[in-house]
This record gives sequence, structure tokens and C-alpha cells, in this order.
Amino acid sequence: MTDEYYKRDLFGIEVNVGLGEEEVEETADKKAWNAGFNIFSLTDAIGARDKRGAWVLYQKALASGLVAEEIFWRVTWIAKSMLLASKTESYKETEMKEFPYKKAKGYAKNFSREELEDLSESLVVGYHNTRRGLGEIETLLEKSILSL
Repeated sequence: MTDEYYKRDLFGIEVNVGLGEEEVEETADKKAWNAGFNIFSLTDAIGARDKRGAWVLYQKALASGLVAEEIFWRVTWIAKSMLLASKTESYKETEMKEFPYKKAKGYAKNFSREELEDLSESLVVGYHNTRRGLGEIETLLEKSILSL
């Protein structure tokens, strides 16, 4: 078979198959990094309980190429960090570094412990429901951000 055979798909449309050439596909994180979006600005807005700012940054994160599931894990991280910081007195009691612990401790003052537990629970339950096909992770994130 000729090289031309491998350069066409099932419908006869020419495609680049990269015969002999190595192509490196960029990951979503790398694309977002190249686009200049800082995911921690979103976690900062959530910690500051800035509903409008967090929603705008969430939309920018999606527009910059970040996958919703990656954003979800960062939002879950900040919720978990704030909950942990609210239950401890020092970063030495946790496995966290000092800087993120102090930020989380400051953000935790914007929420009651019950609110942090509810946020964490809704994220975990919502994630499992999306895995079962009972919703979309994008909608879960948007509802979580707007319920701050």
C-alpha cells in the first residue's frame, strides 16, 4: 500500500498521520498555562467568597482550554484546605506547607465550619453523581460557585 493510502481517512479526506514525524500534543494544563490563565486566581476568589469574580474566572478557565474536571479538583482542593485549616491550630498539625495553610486559614474565616462541610460534601456527592451520569461536572462547578 502506498503512503497516499494512509493519508486519507475512511471518507477519503486527507489527514495528517505524521508518518515518520513525532508530534507532541499539548495537555489542557499546558494550553491554559500558555494562555496565561492562573488557576489559583480562581481558588483565591472562592476562598474570598467572591461569587461574581469566581464565576467570571471559572468562565475564563474554561475559555483558556482547561478541562472542567481539572478545575473541579482545584476547587475541591481549596474547600478541603479551608476545612482542614478551620479544624487545626497550626500547619504542623497537617501535612500542608506553611504558605497554603496560612492562605486557607485566612479564607476559612469567610465561612462557618458547617458551610465548609456542606461545600465539601456537595462537591464529593456531585462528582459521584456526574460519574453515574446524573449531571455534568461543568454544571456542578457552576452551581457550587454560585452558591458561595
